Amino acid sequence: MEKREQLVLTFYNPKVPKLKGNRNYQRPTLPINQHPSDSMPPQRQQQHVDQIHIYIRMFCGSLCGFGLLMLTGTSSLNWVQFLVIKNGLELYAGLWITCNHELCWSHTPKSPYYLQFSRAFFLISVFATLVALVWLISSCLSRRGSITTNLDLKVSILSFISAISLLLCLILFLAQVYWHAKDALEPDLLWTYHINWWSDFLYMFSGIISFLNYMTFSFPSLDRNVSAIPIEKSRLGVGPVTTVLPDEDGGKLSPEKESPTEEVKTDSRMEL
Repeated sequence: MEKREQLVLTFYNPKVPKLKGNRNYQRPTLPINQHPSDSMPPQRQQQHVDQIHIYIRMFCGSLCGFGLLMLTGTSSLNWVQFLVIKNGLELYAGLWITCNHELCWSHTPKSPYYLQFSRAFFLISVFATLVALVWLISSCLSRRGSITTNLDLKVSILSFISAISLLLCLILFLAQVYWHAKDALEPDLLWTYHINWWSDFLYMFSGIISFLNYMTFSFPSLDRNVSAIPIEKSRLGVGPVTTVLPDEDGGKLSPEKESPTEEVKTDSRMEL
């Protein structure tokens, strides 16, 4: 029979600290978290948190800017196509464009003034977005001390205002189209109208992210240098607990206001 190869097993027994007074007991060594952020000073960690905060803010600004670009780019185009039922003539109109045909709406406003309200909400949406972008750009260019307080909350509010105003603008324009068409025209909304709904979605999404950014980073960071005051508690209900309660006169605890555990201890001594 062939000789089996001898396997040598080596066991590693690390030296661990022992408890004083008990040599047979060895304290188990717990694993240490080796994450790079653990060895990083608090100031460096705070800088990383601030950078993430700024990146999220810039992302919200880019969403608002892209939505504003799509909104202003399609505002001067035709939003709807009218087809005359009698002769099949095609007519085009938009938010700021009126066709010259007698069947289309003219420059003279008529009740119920859906188109005028739609234009007003359009201007409110553009103005709110511009204010939010100006604040975001100024916060990136200026120093830290001059940043507007609660900027993320204000950007979130302006984004929601812009989204709601644009939503009302699109709804009122749709009401104008179907109210004016009646039985003589057959309306067909163009892609320029539908793309504005994506702008409204971007405004709403930017407002939600800005609000979450404000809620996440509004709480102050924990200071590791602050020392916690230890609280004395009894272990497994055994032993007295020192309770110091202020007197009504603001002085120290009187002998009559001792803790119940102290009273039980003195009674047991008296019986002995």
